[in-house]
Amino acid sequence: MDEKERELRQKLAAKLDEARNLTNDGKLEEARAAADAAKELRKQIDLMVELRETDTTGETTPVKEPEAEEERSFDMKKEYRSAFEKYVKYGREAELSDDEMRALKKMREEARSMAEGDKASGGILVPEDVTFDIIKQKKTKRSVRNLVGIKPVGTLSGSRPKRRGTDMRMNKVGEKKKIEGMDTPQYSEVKYKVHKYAGKFEVTNELLADSAVSIDSELRDWYSEISLNTENDEVFYGPGGDDDCEGIFTTTQYRTLKCPAEIDIKTLRKLKNMVDASYRAGAKFIMNTSATETLADMKYADGKSVLVPDPTKADVFTLFGFPVEIYDDIKNETGKTKIAFGNFEVGYYFFDRKLLEAKRTDEGSDAFDNDTTLTRIIQRFDGKPANEDAVVILTDVPVTE
Repeated sequence: MDEKERELRQKLAAKLDEARNLTNDGKLEEARAAADAAKELRKQIDLMVELRETDTTGETTPVKEPEAEEERSFDMKKEYRSAFEKYVKYGREAELSDDEMRALKKMREEARSMAEGDKASGGILVPEDVTFDIIKQKKTKRSVRNLVGIKPVGTLSGSRPKRRGTDMRMNKVGEKKKIEGMDTPQYSEVKYKVHKYAGKFEVTNELLADSAVSIDSELRDWYSEISLNTENDEVFYGPGGDDDCEGIFTTTQYRTLKCPAEIDIKTLRKLKNMVDASYRAGAKFIMNTSATETLADMKYADGKSVLVPDPTKADVFTLFGFPVEIYDDIKNETGKTKIAFGNFEVGYYFFDRKLLEAKRTDEGSDAFDNDTTLTRIIQRFDGKPANEDAVVILTDVPVTE
């Protein structure tokens, strides 16, 4: 398709839109004129297509040879992964192929588009498969990613709609009778603003020179650990506001129940029943090890333990038939802790920007003096309560430290 045909097609689309709008406005004569003009444009386009299809191989416009700078097919993911591994190990001195350079340039531009402030300070994005491996590695451990609702986002800020639960019922209607109106579902928004979290991975240059060591793997293991700790702490204890995650145990949006001086089965049952039955499907208890020790000695009248262990797995329990997940990120404060119950997947949203950014230096900070290389990793996420009715917090639970 040449430039003239492309121009005609754009004019045709505009003229058709004009005809439709005029028809909707009741301006029928003007709409007819616009429709006739559109037909004439269509005739020109059809003729150009016919001529192009019947063109001979004689005197025609010479075929344009592809230039060196034109886009050509290549495996973007493969080339970028290769470029990333060389960048992490050799930095700016890495020798890259032309395809690796192209892939690196594209991803560096994407990294800059994510940066807040100085666009020139951005690094490069960690390849998707490495990012996936990191997330997968975190989810094999006690990660909040296994607990809350994960919402991938493509922007630094925005909102997600949420619908409140309802007790509305459908109306009974006789045959050929009018269907009465109903209240509309109630929606509200959960706003997010992803925040930047960063860490530095320092490695000696002797280790970098060791060809038997996979720096890519070492970096992945290190980042998985510190990122897991960061995410868990922010989701549980983020202070909230525009500049921080709002934690499950710090927010004021969830209902709370104060534990009596000595915890009992009645209190635990009340905690469970404070969550509406519609949310209890998929609900679970979360607590730390100290809390499980407190509950371990509690028994029903028949002598059976309230906290039921899974005989096939260590540190796996149920309470009233609901799963118990142990997170030692949950704090003890002056001999007391908190226990939460609810459906956290609908009750709390983790907004994940997903893409990770890396930048390497052997000169900045203390790297030059210490003969080391630093790799900075940046990730962006936010966490917010999403449904205040889906989670309840039991406070002041006595524990032995």
